[in-house]
Amino acid sequence: GRRAFGENRISGPETAALMTKFAKCLVVFAVGASFAFLGFAWVSMMGGPNWDAEAAALPGYQISKGDDGKWKATDRATGKALTVKSPTVRASAILAAREDLESRRKAEIESLAVPTATYKKNLIEAKKLNEIDTKAMQARVKQLSTQLEDLNTKILALSGDVVKRSQDAQAIRTEATKRREDVFRLTRELSEIRTDHFRSEELERKLRDQLVRLDGVIANLENRNKQLREAIGNAPP
Repeated sequence: GRRAFGENRISGPETAALMTKFAKCLVVFAVGASFAFLGFAWVSMMGGPNWDAEAAALPGYQISKGDDGKWKATDRATGKALTVKSPTVRASAILAAREDLESRRKAEIESLAVPTATYKKNLIEAKKLNEIDTKAMQARVKQLSTQLEDLNTKILALSGDVVKRSQDAQAIRTEATKRREDVFRLTRELSEIRTDHFRSEELERKLRDQLVRLDGVIANLENRNKQLREAIGNAPP
């Protein structure tokens, strides 16, 4: 015959069993999701930057977490507290210290730029003047040496006629003595110019080395700043 009304419906015990299975599935899913999240957090922590090492690389700054749970960056020398954009993130405090250090180094580099340019300009001008003076002195020494040789030749030619040419010979000797003194004096000046030229070259070398070091410092700071900014974007809050 026909089934009674409600005969095909699920009974009470069957409904409870079905709900229990569904609850167990939800628990298993929640536990699995929790482990997946913990694994993701662990991978992020282990694969991210070593913030302890980054903080240790800034000995001039104190990176600390306050009682309110916010990170702070303080200059050890002046006691100045730096502005931390995201105080709940440690990386933000380290980045603030790094930016302050970079700003100071850039200011130091800028303060050295003007004296360095002045030294280079003076060095170029001194080098040009030394080259001109050296060439002029060399030409003068050569000219005086030639004159001295000519005077010595005249002295030898006049030695046979001492009585008749005594006055002329004495005048020539006096002139020769003056020329010798000029030669010695110019030779000393030439030596001094060469010494100054050597000092100028040494100063130029030191300035070039200083520029190379400053360029290296700027490049390192830019690279570190780029790495820290990338790390901030990937760091957990």
